[in-house]
Amino acid sequence: MPEICYRPFEAPDFDALAEILQPLWHTRSSIERYNFLEACDDLAYCLSVSNFTQVALVDGMPGGVVLARGGSVDTAWAARWQGAALGYLEQMDALDAHSARRYQAHIDLSCRIGDELVAACGATAESEVTLLAVHGAARRRGIGATLLEAAAAHLAASGQARLYLSTDTECNWAFYERQGLTRLAAHRANADERELLPEETYLYGLDLAPRQQTATR
Repeated sequence: MPEICYRPFEAPDFDALAEILQPLWHTRSSIERYNFLEACDDLAYCLSVSNFTQVALVDGMPGGVVLARGGSVDTAWAARWQGAALGYLEQMDALDAHSARRYQAHIDLSCRIGDELVAACGATAESEVTLLAVHGAARRRGIGATLLEAAAAHLAASGQARLYLSTDTECNWAFYERQGLTRLAAHRANADERELLPEETYLYGLDLAPRQQTATR
């Protein structure tokens, strides 16, 4: 059995975590270097808006990650990763400008749809799980559930009433239902949006009150 332990994100984890994200969500281009840079941009952006990190190490190597925000994000931390994301975007554009434009259009549309779902449910950005990913070879060992619970505990401790996260039909959304999350809202992509989005996008939520009550006993 592999040895699994958990700790906060460290900068040397970055490339290994981007490699986890790449086959999951970043296969847009025929140029593999471009796809890796796209995954790097995704990870850097998620880091820039998060103040909680937890990495699962499987036999000493990053095998999963969760990021979340519960309150404000340190300005220097945000600026560091925003700058990194911009650098990756510039490299992507130089390698494959067409794919880079489609990626940016995807991001813009995803953000708009996500904001609409969040507003419809009265959720706030301060209670979001911004990223959860587990390497394919490390699945079925409870890593995803452990990472999600760590994020929930952080958000509860920061005073958030409810955790929320976005997912879609190209992800394992049923996993969240098995962890007790409830689907709060959904968006079905129209014909034009299907060029950029999965068939459906979901917003899931989890009541954090039971964790807060346990913590105060």
